Amino acid sequence: MDNTKLSVIMPIYQTRETYLREAIESVLGQTYSNFEFLIINDSPQDASRLQQIIQSYNDNRIIWIACTINGGIANASNVGINQATGTFIAMMDHDDICIKTRFEQQIRFLEANPAFGFIGGQADAFYPDDSSVRLNYAISSAADELKKSFFDQVPFLNPSVMFRKSILNNLRYNPKYKVCADYDLFARLVFAEGIIATNLPEVILRYRCHDSNTSLNQYLVAEQETNTIQEWILQSYNLTN
Repeated sequence: MDNTKLSVIMPIYQTRETYLREAIESVLGQTYSNFEFLIINDSPQDASRLQQIIQSYNDNRIIWIACTINGGIANASNVGINQATGTFIAMMDHDDICIKTRFEQQIRFLEANPAFGFIGGQADAFYPDDSSVRLNYAISSAADELKKSFFDQVPFLNPSVMFRKSILNNLRYNPKYKVCADYDLFARLVFAEGIIATNLPEVILRYRCHDSNTSLNQYLVAEQETNTIQEWILQSYNLTN
């Protein structure tokens, strides 16, 4: 397992230093260490400050990628995926915290279960007052069960997901979705490509909740985009919700 190269993709945008350092250190401190860590800066106006933080780690696994314009998280994620050289691709957000064994657990699962194209996991959402709540994601054992989960909730938490690079081919996050590009990509992989996926039962991520979370600030946009994606699924695959 240690010989399998992993690419970690983390877009950043005007990230608070404390949050960014916690995210970076949770990646660098993983029990699985054979990875490249692609950090894609989507805030060129803040490049000097952010790059100085990144360079302070002096770790040759880190690859700094500078976007010349602010293209959004979907575009920045795609830039990272396009440059990734690993067999597996782990997504990460700039303000979350990986549990120390996350990569080890996910790679072990994917290597033991070649029929599965990607794997997520459970998460603990935590707040500025130190309170937290468990975020539960479906553990699917069959394709029909997996497809049904798309209408119960977003079935995967993007910063907890690890893909086999081979399943992505030319598929990428669609930048037209400002909030739900991840949900759209998961849907296209599962419904259009027939990819099987599930979530680990263990908590593998601490998900930070704060005022600047995109998903909180743009709730109505998220609802509209989710409806659009679900309508596409229903119309394209003759399903009933």
